Amino acid sequence: MFRRLYIKWLVWRGKAVDIWSKSDYPADVLSNLCSNGFRFDGMVCGSMEGFLQSLKQKDKDKQRQICSMKGKNAKKMTSAGWQTDQIVWWKGVAIDRQSEEYEQLVRRAYQAMFEQNERFRTALMATRGQILFHSRGESNSFKTILTENELCQILSELRDKYDKRDKGIERKKRVYVDMDNVLVDFESGLAQVSEEVKQEYEGRLDEIPGLFGLMKPMPGAIEAMHELQKHYDLFILSTAPWKNPSSWSDKVTWVTKYLDDVFHKRMVITHRKDLCQGDYLIDDRGKNGTSEFSGEWVEFGSEKFPDWNSVLKYLGVAKSSDYDRSRI
Repeated sequence: MFRRLYIKWLVWRGKAVDIWSKSDYPADVLSNLCSNGFRFDGMVCGSMEGFLQSLKQKDKDKQRQICSMKGKNAKKMTSAGWQTDQIVWWKGVAIDRQSEEYEQLVRRAYQAMFEQNERFRTALMATRGQILFHSRGESNSFKTILTENELCQILSELRDKYDKRDKGIERKKRVYVDMDNVLVDFESGLAQVSEEVKQEYEGRLDEIPGLFGLMKPMPGAIEAMHELQKHYDLFILSTAPWKNPSSWSDKVTWVTKYLDDVFHKRMVITHRKDLCQGDYLIDDRGKNGTSEFSGEWVEFGSEKFPDWNSVLKYLGVAKSSDYDRSRI
């Protein structure tokens, strides 16, 4: 019990990540249940859970079937039969669960997923400087196909090895960009909503269904993103109203419409922005973890950064033309 509380405290402090499919990013993506597909030894793996569960099957066809499954479906195919003699199977070959051969097999599978799956790789590298836990995992290797210690050790080594490889390479600094009143003009959406609807949602306008899909880009935002993309590792980091489910999908739709060439699959929606590691966060408010962000908070709309022109100048981005408020 004390260990669980300690891990929660570390996670709250931003010092650790507790891997679980129902946690916030990046913990959810690092879960074996996440559908991080990859190919390994000629086999299609729908998820790491699919690969691990397939090891319990001696029959090759059954193994191939389970290996291709996504996380939750694969988990339903679990079997405890292997625990009796501690023998698992891969492509017709029997392997001792407690052997170095087994350890190397699993490590190679994770290496393949890390190299092939960008979503998994990005999530893992987002945990730089943080301790990895899987508090819900089993610790006895005789009862589970992969213990908490084995999982976290493999992931930590993959991350640290990749990080060291990059030390000699000048990496782009990472910039996160908020959406509301930074990329997206909130008022432009409200202007298209009837007064009757505004009255109905008075005091909670951000809960109006479909509102975010109506919004226009902030002046200069589109051009600014294309300029920043040339010099920085760029991601959207936004929060969606908890009581407005449509806003989550609306934000993705908006990005796809206006900036898919910049932010395709480079978007994080969370209420804990401080958990994301980066160099700059361009945001207009200090809420949802923005003021606790480990990098530098560039306060958009403030006296120092009133518009995109001032932000670009501060970040040292050369422009072909000025971005004034009259442009979109």
